[in-house]
Amino acid sequence: MAGLVSVGSSGIPRFWATIWIDVLKTSLAPSTRRKHLAALDRLYDAVKRQRGSDCLDSLIAAADGDALEDCLVGFLAQLRNEATIAGVDKSPTWISAVSFVTDMLRHAGNSSGARADDMGAKLLRLETLYRQLTPNPEKPAPPVRALPPLVIEDLYEIFRPDSPRNPFKTEALRWRNLLIFMVLLRLGLRRGEAALLHTSSFKEDFDPEVGKNLHWLDVDETEDIDPRYERPGLKTEPSRRQLPLSQEIVELALHYIRNYRGRTNYPHLLISQKAKPLALRSFGKMFEVVTEALSERAKKSLSNQGLDSVSCHDLRHTSAVVRMRRYQDAGLDLDRAQEKLRVFFGWSKNSNMPRLYAKAYFETSLAEVWDEKFDQFVDALRRVVPETSR
Repeated sequence: MAGLVSVGSSGIPRFWATIWIDVLKTSLAPSTRRKHLAALDRLYDAVKRQRGSDCLDSLIAAADGDALEDCLVGFLAQLRNEATIAGVDKSPTWISAVSFVTDMLRHAGNSSGARADDMGAKLLRLETLYRQLTPNPEKPAPPVRALPPLVIEDLYEIFRPDSPRNPFKTEALRWRNLLIFMVLLRLGLRRGEAALLHTSSFKEDFDPEVGKNLHWLDVDETEDIDPRYERPGLKTEPSRRQLPLSQEIVELALHYIRNYRGRTNYPHLLISQKAKPLALRSFGKMFEVVTEALSERAKKSLSNQGLDSVSCHDLRHTSAVVRMRRYQDAGLDLDRAQEKLRVFFGWSKNSNMPRLYAKAYFETSLAEVWDEKFDQFVDALRRVVPETSR
C-alpha cells in the first residue's frame, strides 16, 4: 500500500475500500485520494450505525445489492440532513459513495449466468436512480466572481517588494510571495499547480519565424521526492499543459531563483524558510496576511462582491474572467473562446467551468486595471530589480 488508506476501528485496512482506491483508482492525485477515502470512511461508519456492525465489506463480498441499496438510502438521508443544517455541499461525498458501491457490485457481477444478470439489473437501477440524486437542497450555482478592480490595485501595491505596505518581513519572502501572486493572477494556476513547479519548469527556445526566444511554463507532475505531508498534485489529466510566458514573469522568476531562493536539496521553485518545498497551507496563510493588509476601501469593495477574503482561487477566477473577455474582444465566437479557455486553464472536456465564465459579468474597469496597473507595476519593478540580476 502507498499513501493514505481507510481503516476500521481495529486499525486494519478496510478490504474493499483498499481494493477500490489502490486497484481501480490508481491514477488519483493524493488530494483526490484523500477526499475519496474520507467519503468512504463516512459510508462505512453510516452502515455500522444502520446495521449494528461494521459489515459493509461483508455485504459487498456477498454482492447483496438490496442491502447495499438500503444502506445508500440511509446514507443519503444522513447527508441531506447535514447539508440542510450546516449549509455545506455534500455532493462529493455522495458521488464517491455511489461510485464505490456500483464499482464493487460490477466487480462482483463479472461472473456468468443468472447471478450476473441479476447483478446487472441492480447496477442499472443504482446507476440510473442514485447517481441523479443529490444530498443538497436545490439552489442555483453561485456566480463566478472576479476580484474587484480596487482590490487588484491594492494587491499590486501590497506585493511590491519595496512597498511600505508589504507585510512580509524579509526580502526573500517578499520576492517569493510576489512570484506566487503573479503566477496565480497572470497565469491562473491552481494552488497545487504552483506548488508543483520546479526551477526547470521555465522553458525557452528560439523561434526562427519571429526571430526571438519564446518562453513557456510546463505544468506537470514529476517523480521527485516530496517531503510535504499534504502533497500537491494535478487535478485532472488536462491539467498537464504548457503556458506562454511574458518577459516580465520570466525576469521575475529568474531574479527570485538567482537571489532569494537559496540553497536547497529540492528542485521545487517555491521554497520555505526551512529550505523545503512550500507547504500548500502556506499559500492560504499568505493570503490571510495579505487580506489583513488591504485598505478599508478595498475590504469594502471585496465585501460588496460577496467575498470576505482573498484566496488563491479568487486569483484564478479573476484570471479566467479577464482572459475570457480578451478572447471575446479578439472576435472569437463563444464556442471557440470557451475551448481556448478550457485548454489554458486545464479543464476536462466535461467541465462546466468555461460556460460559467462565459456567463460571468465582465467589468471593463477590471480589464483596464489588468493592463494599466500591470504596466505601471512592471516599470516600478524594473527600478527595484538591480540590472546585474537580469
